Amino acid sequence: MPILINAYSTVTHPPAIDFPCERLYHRGLDDAELMKHLDGFIGYVMQAGDGQMNSRRYALYRHIQRVKHQFTFEIEEDKFNKFTSWGWQANAIIFMPDGTIRNPDGDVLQYPDGDMDLEAIVPYPPEALKRKTKTEQYLAKLGLHTPTHLPPVIAESEVILRTPDAVAKRAFAIMLTGIQAESFRENDPINPMEFKERCPTGFAALSNNERDFIYSEQPTEQDVIDMSWKYEALLPLQWAINWQSELPFADTICNVSSLVDEGMQHSEQDISTMTLRPVSELLDALDLHYRLHWITTDFRMKDKQPPASIISDVIQERHYALNWLTCFENADWDDVDTPT
Repeated sequence: MPILINAYSTVTHPPAIDFPCERLYHRGLDDAELMKHLDGFIGYVMQAGDGQMNSRRYALYRHIQRVKHQFTFEIEEDKFNKFTSWGWQANAIIFMPDGTIRNPDGDVLQYPDGDMDLEAIVPYPPEALKRKTKTEQYLAKLGLHTPTHLPPVIAESEVILRTPDAVAKRAFAIMLTGIQAESFRENDPINPMEFKERCPTGFAALSNNERDFIYSEQPTEQDVIDMSWKYEALLPLQWAINWQSELPFADTICNVSSLVDEGMQHSEQDISTMTLRPVSELLDALDLHYRLHWITTDFRMKDKQPPASIISDVIQERHYALNWLTCFENADWDDVDTPT
């Protein structure tokens, strides 16, 4: 008897279907209806049972957010084992006619009533799991620890990065905003038209919040502080496009003068010639700062001071920049989230 399966793959380039089935449907991110469908799927997951968040539900929520492809096909029940290998390679979860959400082995990740098989493994690409383990071991050597249930970050096979020219434009925009924040602190704000003249690429790339700030006649003290801290987000972006040779550990404040000098040196460069660092390096940095951010958040929630070896605001701004770089939730700069 055939089974109707909906498979949700997070990888950018899923493997070719190599198992016996009747393929009924496939759609990717170029289909606007897929996003609406995935929003509904998230609602199904989050509203099941008591609706309370837990690590399993959170993992399913993030998986669905990362979905790049939906496949619908029928497969004979006695041929399901032929699907399993493809499902793991595609990093897919499957929705079954009985309302269960399962992994490629058929183990139940969530029942319609919200219950779950705690032994069932949520799919993650192998390279993401390996990176998570490497980061945990590195932090442990520093005396820093995170819970094992924290998921890995997005993998090479899943990620869609911002383009190098988009990163360069964003770096210029942050630089201009930081310079204006300094001028506000000195009670000598710069005319925005001067920014437009000296760095038109950065001026054109300003976000709505940045533009409002630069044009502000009297920003609040908190706004000035917040925009000044964005230099810490600028550092990982300059590093990502090879303007900085390294991204040091988050135990020191960045050298603002160095960042501005580097930015101005590249302001006349053709940004179409810029390149990103290898994706593995970018994701290593993301995984590290995601876990460091969890550590500082945990200390804050417990009303304790984080270890002196890490600086909370530096970590938060770097995490923000790296989430934007890796298109987390497809958010624009002003709307980036950094959940831990």
